[in-house]
Amino acid sequence: MPAPRLLPPVALLGATALLLSACTGPADSTEEAGAPAAEGEQISVVTSTDVYSDLAEQILGDTAEVTPLVDNAAADPHSYEATPQDRLTVNGADVIVANGGGYDPFITRLAATSGKEDAVYQLIEGENAHAHAEESEEAGEEHSEDEHEDHADEDHAEDAHEGHDHSGDFVNEHIWYDLAAMSDFVEDFSEHMAEISPENAELYQDNAAALAEEIDALDERNRAIEAEGMSFLATEAVSQFLLTDAGFEDATDQQFLAAVEHGDDVSARLYQQALNAAADQEIDLLSYNPQTETNQSAQIREAAEGADVAVLDFNETIPEEHDSFQEWMEANIVAVEAIVGESRD
Repeated sequence: MPAPRLLPPVALLGATALLLSACTGPADSTEEAGAPAAEGEQISVVTSTDVYSDLAEQILGDTAEVTPLVDNAAADPHSYEATPQDRLTVNGADVIVANGGGYDPFITRLAATSGKEDAVYQLIEGENAHAHAEESEEAGEEHSEDEHEDHADEDHAEDAHEGHDHSGDFVNEHIWYDLAAMSDFVEDFSEHMAEISPENAELYQDNAAALAEEIDALDERNRAIEAEGMSFLATEAVSQFLLTDAGFEDATDQQFLAAVEHGDDVSARLYQQALNAAADQEIDLLSYNPQTETNQSAQIREAAEGADVAVLDFNETIPEEHDSFQEWMEANIVAVEAIVGESRD
């Protein structure tokens, strides 16, 4: 049986090396989860969000039925509560795709209760559950010490994440904004699916190669922005990888981001600090996540707009106006290019 894939925590290791390891747990269904599909049989793939369903569909074509549990731009995947229909959907899945890192624990919980642990393909290694900031820091340091050395020789990984700062107690789970990581993901996922459906292996490989090439081109374009000397403040960490790869300095306090990610209130001190940075034009860009909006983040946005600081929205899921992951990411990059261009005029 093909083992579920677990990619290493990109934010911890600063690497996109594809470390594969298996989940444990028996399957209760009559057919073994993740086992090769019967020839000609359509595969059922369930993903936590439409980001991964879109990429999976582009790789698998009409050989699979791909269903996301969260595909609504008004919903926040961090706090999503699974429905009875979601449980039925996961119960019928051959492959379950989770982001991991505590981002989408609802889908791994459903997999566990359905006896589908062995069908889970999880991008970020480790338990998919939110922890308090202090626990995340301790676990992150231990993981980094144990495994970072193993990936030191991965040239592509080092190049892909050069300049990312992963210190402190905040771990960014939004790895789909890391285009180098997504390029690696589509290649690895195609290999995983080829084990499940060997007769479609060549199709998957060709589709993944073409998709990775498009994502690599977007990554190259984003890095060419070279926004050195410019900084951004984020109300939530979703865009961090994309903007730091573009050359921006992240001026957001990591404790602010940790509080937001763990669902805690931002302290009055950190909130006032962010509000002042926006109002006093200490930053060049406010990165705003409308899907995690709070009264505090809305007031920070209002302060930035009042001070004529550029504000860009970065979503968790693919907005309705975009037909694919690539189109969405290109629109994000175009918007960032415009901000940088205006600052240099």
